[in-house]
Amino acid sequence: MANNVLVVDDEASLVELCRIILENAGYKVRGAINGRDALQSIQEEMPDVVLLDVMMPGMDGIEVCRQIRNRFDVSNPRILMYTADSRKETRESSLAAGADDLITKETPIFELPDKINSFFLH
Repeated sequence: MANNVLVVDDEASLVELCRIILENAGYKVRGAINGRDALQSIQEEMPDVVLLDVMMPGMDGIEVCRQIRNRFDVSNPRILMYTADSRKETRESSLAAGADDLITKETPIFELPDKINSFFLH
């Protein structure tokens, strides 16, 4: 099971909501509101999972994912894209950049702990 999660989203309120829900489920959670901060946070302490928004200003989540895979171990951290964009092209681009999986923000936020747990069972 993952213990350490980095939530990356340009909406600070969503980062905070995810943090509360995941901490209540027993996770250690850090947040970042842009790609640069996410990469710096990973450099400082490797998370088990990065919950990564696709659509962010500046460096989007797909580029962040690509940089994580280029800078760090190919298999660590696990990257779970979390996006409002449910198009097939977004899924394909995310996986091609090195994401392990993608879930949409249509998924109720209170289901995130279960999604992360099942993510590690595969």
